[in-house]
Amino acid sequence: MTHQTRQARFVPVTEGSQRVCCYLRVSTGRQAEGDLSLPDQSKQIHNFCLNKGWPVVAEYVEPGASAMDDNRPEFQKMIERAGDDDHPFDAIVVHSYSRFFRDSFGLEMYVRRLAKAGVRLISITQELGDVLHR
Repeated sequence: MTHQTRQARFVPVTEGSQRVCCYLRVSTGRQAEGDLSLPDQSKQIHNFCLNKGWPVVAEYVEPGASAMDDNRPEFQKMIERAGDDDHPFDAIVVHSYSRFFRDSFGLEMYVRRLAKAGVRLISITQELGDVLHR
């Protein structure tokens, strides 16, 4: 019997009502002032969710934090909340996956952790906007 490595796979976002939380992050002042600004990310994410009919129930904002590791207070609060017994939201919506995590190993690890809690990760700007694992 061979051991198969599990990898993230990309599948289309499904329609339907789901409660979402937004995660907004910039790592530099230049990003904060440019097209990846926190207000711009928020506006784009909220419009995306509005068009899908998805209520935004929480927003976590991380100004000036690198996504190279998980040493981000708001990120950790959001991840912990995602696993709470009251299941506060069904998905985390980000502008792009790089706003969530830059390292593919870290991204995969958190996608798996969220999946165990029944929470999906959705990007509004990447062509295949939902990450799930097998």
